Amino acid sequence: MVTIDDIKDLHLDSSPSIALLETLEVSHSLWSEPIRIVTNHADGVDAMLETGEVVSFEFAPLIINKGMTSDDLDQNLNITLGDLGEIVPPLIKQIRDAASDEFPQVTYRAYAFNTASMTFAKDKPIDIIKGLNIEQMSRDHQATTFDAKTSDKNTVKTGRPYSLDEYPDLKGLL
Repeated sequence: MVTIDDIKDLHLDSSPSIALLETLEVSHSLWSEPIRIVTNHADGVDAMLETGEVVSFEFAPLIINKGMTSDDLDQNLNITLGDLGEIVPPLIKQIRDAASDEFPQVTYRAYAFNTASMTFAKDKPIDIIKGLNIEQMSRDHQATTFDAKTSDKNTVKTGRPYSLDEYPDLKGLL
């Protein structure tokens, strides 16, 4: 049996039959249940969350672009959902009608899936990104595109500000 412990094992040590199943969960307190989508399994899939709960992910055309690697702890995803205006707009309308200022929450999970046996190589996700807020969204008749990102982690200023009043020797550097 193939064992995949994390995303590194998937890319470096796994069999060619192991594929990455990417899933997305979008939730809001006003919605009766979250949107759960899998991007590369046309029949949908029942998968185990990190909590041990088994949930169903439905297939939808989905493009997930992970943000740039940076040293500021911020993570972001750019997501395009080919929903033809059927899935997301009614849910966003619920939020607007309630005048809620709560952002929908996004959780990204990746699973190792054995395409030869059509089973999971590992029951639980091998990569999870949680705590992302949808802050920006655009849509047309074919798709909804949104950015999901963490709230700013490094907005606290540290250290001492340098000014010419306190450090006149800095004038030569300007």
